[in-house]
Amino acid sequence: MTTTLENHDATTAPEFPPAPDGYAEPYAFEYPTPVLLLGSVLLGIGSTLGFGGLLLLVQRAEVVSALAQVTTDGGTTGYVIDLTALAVPLFVALVVTAVIHELLHGAAFAYYGYDVSYGVVPTMGAFYAAAFSQFHERDELLRVGLAPLVVLTTVCVPLLAAPAPTVAITAAFVLILNTAGSIGDLYAVWYLRRLPRGTITYDVDIRRSYVYEPLEQ
Repeated sequence: MTTTLENHDATTAPEFPPAPDGYAEPYAFEYPTPVLLLGSVLLGIGSTLGFGGLLLLVQRAEVVSALAQVTTDGGTTGYVIDLTALAVPLFVALVVTAVIHELLHGAAFAYYGYDVSYGVVPTMGAFYAAAFSQFHERDELLRVGLAPLVVLTTVCVPLLAAPAPTVAITAAFVLILNTAGSIGDLYAVWYLRRLPRGTITYDVDIRRSYVYEPLEQ
């Protein structure tokens, strides 16, 4: 098995192969961009309220004191947000989420024996881990799709109780960013679960994917 690092060029990608024996002719799979954008916003709001609320519940005053300076003027108490204390965990979380999310997809693909390609699409502002020019089994793709959400959530939720507030705040940002950024994975899992067992897919490149359903269901 080989793993490559590349900027994928769609113009050199091969076309999809003919249907294997026992399968219907393939059809294209496409993500509904407006639905994903709306879903990402809603997941972002929900995860901010959920994970942010859990962080405050667990850390309480420690998080507030790490992010803000308390000022008093007579009988009035105010808070001045420390932008550095907020920006550094956010930046770290952005990098960690972008890199680890795709590495987890890649690790899951590799576990099932696929050759993995990692790359970036500047026009889409996205990184990816993919198994191009290979047939993918439906049930394996379900696990590949959910791997980053499951693993990062499992790891980062306990970190909300870390004794170092900066670590806890960074973990909260990772949870929020990863959850909101998993909308495409969640849509693909939802879509694949509706297809019959035995279905396979084929990715020509980052923009072109095809679905092959079995003739006998």
